[in-house]
Amino acid sequence: MVADPPEKSVWLDIPESCRMGGEFTGDLDVHVTFGGPDDGVNVLFERAALERFVGLATELLACRIPDDPRADLPKLHAPAV
Repeated sequence: MVADPPEKSVWLDIPESCRMGGEFTGDLDVHVTFGGPDDGVNVLFERAALERFVGLATELLACRIPDDPRADLPKLHAPAV
């Protein structure tokens, strides 16, 4: 089975103080917003994709970051479906 690619590829820098919000769509996908109405970015997740993303983020947050700045940093991938 070939994985479906995302519809867009973006680099988004989200600072700690960024406004974030979320809601369900009529299809029960999850609509997440970053920033305000005039400068915001919208991300739409199918529920299963969001669950995989949250799992990946949880694993990344649990990783030990090496003290040596020259050491390789952790790289993880969400399990394929």
